[in-house]
Amino acid sequence: MDAKTKKIIIATTGVIVAGTILYFVLRKKTDNSGGECDPTGNGQNCIQVNPSVIADSLYNAMKESGTDEEAILLALKNVNAIMFDQVIKEFGKQSYNKYLGNQINLTPWDPLPLEPLQVWLKNELTTSEYNKLKLKYPQLT
Repeated sequence: MDAKTKKIIIATTGVIVAGTILYFVLRKKTDNSGGECDPTGNGQNCIQVNPSVIADSLYNAMKESGTDEEAILLALKNVNAIMFDQVIKEFGKQSYNKYLGNQINLTPWDPLPLEPLQVWLKNELTTSEYNKLKLKYPQLT
């Protein structure tokens, strides 16, 4: 190999190394510190919450006589206050018998009133369970 070829190889290698270094220095950096569900970047698991599924779970836990309080609390475990608004919207207003705590209508000619999720939860949960939810969700009164 002659001197001229060595100079070309060294120059080409230098340009490639300089180009690679410049690429890594100047490229746009991506932020991997957090995600859509975990903007803090503290490494907590991201659990997607589907408001429609949560609303259905809540309805199923409360629609019959004998409320499943554990199912209610489990369904709301990963729901924050903003998502709770969406769950309320998805739940809508359902026929509800405030006196019996279910959907049994003792007078079929008089339809049951349509009540939002907040009314269902207030009537179906114990006072202490409901008060715990009120701390998490300011939408409850």
